[in-house]
Amino acid sequence: MRDSYTINRQRIAKSGGFVTLVVGLLIGQLVLTACSAPGGTVDPTGTATGQATASEAATTTPPPTTVAPVYKPATDQGPAENVPVPVLPDKAKEFSKEGLVAFTEYWYSALGYAFETGDPNPMLAASDPGCRTCSAMEKTVIAGHSEGKWIVGGTMIIDPPSTTFKQVADGTYQVLTMARQDHVRYFKADKSLSKDLGVTIAELDILVGTYVDDHWLAMTVEHVAGSKAS
Repeated sequence: MRDSYTINRQRIAKSGGFVTLVVGLLIGQLVLTACSAPGGTVDPTGTATGQATASEAATTTPPPTTVAPVYKPATDQGPAENVPVPVLPDKAKEFSKEGLVAFTEYWYSALGYAFETGDPNPMLAASDPGCRTCSAMEKTVIAGHSEGKWIVGGTMIIDPPSTTFKQVADGTYQVLTMARQDHVRYFKADKSLSKDLGVTIAELDILVGTYVDDHWLAMTVEHVAGSKAS
């Protein structure tokens, strides 16, 4: 009996030591797994946390893309939309022949913008307060876009401006260009046609400009009498 009891105790001791060794190995393996899990930790169940799974990464919603507003010209159904605001180029700020030509081109684009949108401010910012033609255009476009009304057409088509860039007696400079306006029609808020100016032909225009501080201003812009193109 004693020998049998002793043998059993020895077997149990050996078995317990084996269990202790297995548990120690498992704990060591878990610690190694936790250290090797990229970007995360291991919870008591052995599952890595704090990292996205492959399926989660694949279903990540991309950021929304920004769509630029699309320009739509005015029609008999409604006013123009998203009309690009004319930008005064750096060249148009120069006191030079090329600068005056670039300024003239900008001024006409600002006039066309005023007809399309009812906003004369870019044109007025490039004009002398005493410019009577500019004031008349301001009143025309504001009235044409008030109370739900709108204007179809009105953009300006001009030939390359020309100038001698010689200062005249009053200190101003003159620029000549053949200009015409795209077919202008006025519509009421109920979509009925109010006025149709018809298709015009090009006429010789003169822009009288002056250079103040670091920019040009249009003193007046008008048709030269008897200069309609044939």
